[in-house]
Amino acid sequence: MSASTLDADTILPTILITDAQVYAVQRLSPAFVRVDIGSPRFADIARDEGFDTRIKLIFPGPDGALPEIPEDPEQWYAGWLAMPEAARSPMRTYTIREIVGAGQATRVVIDFVVHEDGDSGPACRWALAARPGDRLQVIAPFAPGIAAGNPYRGTEFQPGTATDILLVGDETALPAIARILADLPPQTRGTAYVEIPSGDDVQPLSGPEHVWVTWLARDGAAYGERVIGAVRRHLGLTAHPSSPPPREPDSSASALDVAIWETRTYSAYGEALPDPADVVATDERYAWVAGESALVKAVRRALVDELGWDRRQVAFMGYWRRGVAMRS
Repeated sequence: MSASTLDADTILPTILITDAQVYAVQRLSPAFVRVDIGSPRFADIARDEGFDTRIKLIFPGPDGALPEIPEDPEQWYAGWLAMPEAARSPMRTYTIREIVGAGQATRVVIDFVVHEDGDSGPACRWALAARPGDRLQVIAPFAPGIAAGNPYRGTEFQPGTATDILLVGDETALPAIARILADLPPQTRGTAYVEIPSGDDVQPLSGPEHVWVTWLARDGAAYGERVIGAVRRHLGLTAHPSSPPPREPDSSASALDVAIWETRTYSAYGEALPDPADVVATDERYAWVAGESALVKAVRRALVDELGWDRRQVAFMGYWRRGVAMRS
């Protein structure tokens, strides 16, 4: 379905599903590979969502084939789950780093975090081996559907009227932080803390003049140690909390299955949410925190449990968890 084939009675979907191919691959640094992907359907991709907008990438299976994705854009995931597991290919979620070009020449730029230590997942292995012409599938925001007033639920950065921004993340959050910085209004003030594997992984970023970026190279330190300490000092707290963090709310799922994901409109723990009419913050400050779950939980504790920030002022997203395989 393209914008040109829609008639007046069509109920517009908010996503597009398309085959795509690789157009360029660039090794940015030891921890990052940039891949430019394209499809004629990207002429209809939504550009105005911006910030940390997420898309789905589906990679070829072991036999090199791509799965038969259900054609209904609004029912594709239910159809995906109904497929035999052997018929599915690896699917992962990524932030759009940039959209370039126009029309059918539109390209989507994705930055992959990679490592070559033998413990990599399917997306990492694909990115390391990617070459121009390689195929994959993409599920992305569909501009005509969103323009018709149907929301795309793949963007979590919602600062409302806040003008003082705190961004915190590890290397997996860097593409989103980079996109957020580029899309912020020029009058925004704030600070971004980014923990990366080494100093070789620093990237040039653009953003408002008064939003300061602090790079924290891990260089063998414990995961999250440098960024958690830096954020606590920024907030006027001691470098380390004086007591252990509270237990997470339990659920019917195993504790390992509960990923931290708390925004104004969603909680992975099923807790009560604000009234939908009251989710737009009017506070001066706003924090967006993403990356490895333990890191995110530690910063959440500082902001919410120790300093009492309201949930309308924060977004916490555990992109992954050490030692636990990512799900589709």
